[in-house]
Amino acid sequence: MAYEFCRTRLARRIWAIKGRGGPGIPVWPRRPTRTNKGKIPLFIVGVDAVKDAVYARLKLTEPGPGAIHFPRRLDAEYFRQLTAERVVTRFEKGRPIRSWQPKRDGERNEALDTFVYAHAALHGLISMGMRLNEDAEGVSGRSTPTCHKTEVIRSAWMG
Repeated sequence: MAYEFCRTRLARRIWAIKGRGGPGIPVWPRRPTRTNKGKIPLFIVGVDAVKDAVYARLKLTEPGPGAIHFPRRLDAEYFRQLTAERVVTRFEKGRPIRSWQPKRDGERNEALDTFVYAHAALHGLISMGMRLNEDAEGVSGRSTPTCHKTEVIRSAWMG
């Protein structure tokens, strides 16, 4: 049912996604897989990588690049759900295995899941050529601050 929903909306960039935890899985894949029941493009999202990035950004206390801004209307329940998981490291055959586990059994984490998939969708749009900074400049009519590249001084000695 979900595959059929996405099949009819592929042109509108409505993608079928599936989260997969584990090390080395990228936030957004280079190519989708088609080995699924519906034979449609299925994007495997690296949820552990996104959760690591989200939790690192939540630790930032100063506004600026990377900081996450929340509207005031969000209540404490939203933030409980957003922070409902923690990283657990266990050892199998002497090797550390990191995984994200709920802090408490039965804890709701819909806010975290939707945040993770929204972050992954942003990566998907960027990987497909959307340039959000350029689009924002066009809408607002003003330029956004850009990072200045440091000048590289080439040595004649090194060639």
